[in-house]
Amino acid sequence: MIPYGKHHVDHHDIKSVIKVLKTDNITQGPLIKTFENAIAKYVGAKYAVAVTSCTAGLHLAAIVSKMEKGKKLLTSPITFVSTANSSLFCGGQTIFADVDSNINISVEEVNKICSKKKINAIAPVHFGGLPCDMKRLKKIADKYKAIIYEDAAHAFGATFSDGYKVGSCRYSDMTVFSFHPVKSIAMGEGGVITTNNKKIYQKLQLLRNNGIEKNNNNFIYKNKFKIKKSDNPWYYEMQELGYHYRITDIQCALGLSQLKKINKFL
Repeated sequence: MIPYGKHHVDHHDIKSVIKVLKTDNITQGPLIKTFENAIAKYVGAKYAVAVTSCTAGLHLAAIVSKMEKGKKLLTSPITFVSTANSSLFCGGQTIFADVDSNINISVEEVNKICSKKKINAIAPVHFGGLPCDMKRLKKIADKYKAIIYEDAAHAFGATFSDGYKVGSCRYSDMTVFSFHPVKSIAMGEGGVITTNNKKIYQKLQLLRNNGIEKNNNNFIYKNKFKIKKSDNPWYYEMQELGYHYRITDIQCALGLSQLKKINKFL
């Protein structure tokens, strides 16, 4: 039997995980931010938000795209269920555009559908790691005022013909990656969303952590977090209906170690 994908873990990966297990923070610790910064730097994006899976990332991308009842997502019929489900999770509708000879979504079909129906978001899938024609897709999205979130589950490390990496969000609002064991780097489970939009970044951070805000600079009730003029360390605000999509330091340690071998894996 020939496996369609197989992860590779060496002694450096194992040591990185053991090191975290011996610290005080196995989750919600500093390695998550370190990992996010490393991913953003690698792909050339301003921001990255690590989540439990690519599915979780696509769900949050759909929420940020304001998918809801009456809104339509356009995507490829050749993909994993999560891409199509991302809109359905939010009460929206999902419709499909046929693929071209590269098994990626057909730009001509996207244009044809957008000219006939109101499309609110487009989720192109970089099938097998081959980037879609994002330049042309962005022109269509801009014309019809549709948001784009890329499903790049297969495509971490892939590069567009102009030299920009998938995930740089040069031609989209968000890009979502997977770090499942059959993807470019393995973290057991895990995903990340990249973006260049600060408001989107902040919204994603809030949504992945149960909608909870702990930064007093962002509090709605400015007078509530003080006790006798001192900050109350236990005060926080639930500002959105969010989700428990937080990733762990254990996974991020493995991800950082795997990232060092990305060129070999590619």
